[in-house]
Amino acid sequence: MGVKKIKGTAIVLLAFVLVMVTACSSNKLEVESTESSAPSEAATTQLDGQQAGDEQFDPLGKFDPPIEVTTVRAANILKFDEGETYEKNGWMDFYESEFGIKVKLLWASDQFDQKMNTTMVSGKLPDIMPLGGNQYKRLAEMDQLEDLTEALEKYGSEDLKRVYEGGGKIGLDSVTKDGKILALPWLGGYTGSAPLLWIRTDWMEKLNLSEPQSMDDVLKIAEAFVNQDPDGNDQKDTYGLVVNKDLYTDLFGIDGFFNSYHAYPKIWVKNEAGEIVYGSIQPQMKTALAKLQELYKNGTLDKEFVVKDADKVGQMVNAGKLGITYSVDWLPLYLQSGKNQDPNMEWKPYPLLSIDETPAKPKAGYPINAYYSVRKGFEHPEALVKMMNASLVLWSKKYPDRNLSPILESNNGVEKWVYRLVHNQIPTQNLDAFKNVNAAIDNNDESLLNPNSGEPDVYRNMKAYLDGDIKGWGYYMDFGPEGSQSILTEYDKNNAFNITEFIGVPTPKMVEQGDTLAKLELSVFTKIIMGEASIDSFDEFVANWKKLGGDEITREVQAAK
Repeated sequence: MGVKKIKGTAIVLLAFVLVMVTACSSNKLEVESTESSAPSEAATTQLDGQQAGDEQFDPLGKFDPPIEVTTVRAANILKFDEGETYEKNGWMDFYESEFGIKVKLLWASDQFDQKMNTTMVSGKLPDIMPLGGNQYKRLAEMDQLEDLTEALEKYGSEDLKRVYEGGGKIGLDSVTKDGKILALPWLGGYTGSAPLLWIRTDWMEKLNLSEPQSMDDVLKIAEAFVNQDPDGNDQKDTYGLVVNKDLYTDLFGIDGFFNSYHAYPKIWVKNEAGEIVYGSIQPQMKTALAKLQELYKNGTLDKEFVVKDADKVGQMVNAGKLGITYSVDWLPLYLQSGKNQDPNMEWKPYPLLSIDETPAKPKAGYPINAYYSVRKGFEHPEALVKMMNASLVLWSKKYPDRNLSPILESNNGVEKWVYRLVHNQIPTQNLDAFKNVNAAIDNNDESLLNPNSGEPDVYRNMKAYLDGDIKGWGYYMDFGPEGSQSILTEYDKNNAFNITEFIGVPTPKMVEQGDTLAKLELSVFTKIIMGEASIDSFDEFVANWKKLGGDEITREVQAAK
């Protein structure tokens, strides 16, 4: 029942080196979105208070003598540099030379789930392993995982501990059983999953339309974009609102529209009684679906959405045929090619606007991209902690000749960061970058940037745009003073995100019925939007959802909290 990510954007987004969330499918452990997981400042000093007698616990220290660690991984690398393989590459060499960790890769498979399940049945677990939620849950229940509590406390870098502070503690709590931390979750950032309202402002100016102040204004603008020829070609070939066939995606999804009606599909929310309930079956959804059905009927919503995935919609947007979308903060990076073709194309992000007097809150998931665990009995669980510490450091600055940089153009077109076996990132790193980069630009002072992160790259691209280079537009519209990060910063400051109430491994009934219920939801909602089913079929959907396992899942979620 997780949110589906966009696969086809990979080639485009590989070019952008940002301090952004690295997304992967937690159930398949395949990297599906390729924004760089730019690290924060290196934790290069020993941690205060982490002593046992005279021993110091160095988060980035080297094992002496070296140790051997077995592991497995998903075969998810799109392209290798010449002479490199899963077994032999810059990061595998780096683990050995820098940390004294000689990695023995037992296997890499593009059918990770199946292969890992077979490995679990065999009882011959690797020392360190990435796991999906179901796999983690099974191994934890079988008492097959090592307690990482002491290793994290002693060897976790300041940056890694920061990952698991604040909101990130939710992720760590989800893997704590009987006081034992049984995995280190790879967390995504909640701010990066929040939808924003994006509108083509050059079209608004051409049609002499004012900026929207309410959801009603948004709908009027959308209608004008359909009927008033904003591209000036004397043809009715533009759309006011678009959605792709999967409905719930980072780009060109429909979450933000629902949120404007106080509806929250695909996440768990609290109802008026304070009970945790599934957002997709709440009455606010019916109201929003009715409006979408109306927009589809009158042509404001693209009538061919059911055959268009996110990439096909993106091609339409870059071709200049769309005026409004609900998408996440990095939309302008995806639209850079369209901007290059038509420099007059301008998009602007807005906070979500409400259908009534109650402010709209953007939904925010808290994705756990993978669970990294250690087999019970492995002598050096701190090896996992050190490898995760390393994922938060930009090593290319210290070792420029090792080709460890996430920057694509410096690596012969290869996304080197994917070579890493263990990943993580600070959930709020984009908000930190927004503050630092704009301060550096305002003061013309690069010393205000975090030099060990992707901030200098964002800074250079934003400066280039301000100096007239259109190729920096995408960065500027994301991290600039009126870009999407400015809106997300305000949401975060005011605690205005509606973050899912359930974060953690799937419940047993989710595992059994989750896919079936998700397919039912997508099918019914699509038919309602297209007018192939009446709006009252929503009530039938809710009844069927509950009957087919939804009620049991709800009880499990409520019990878990």
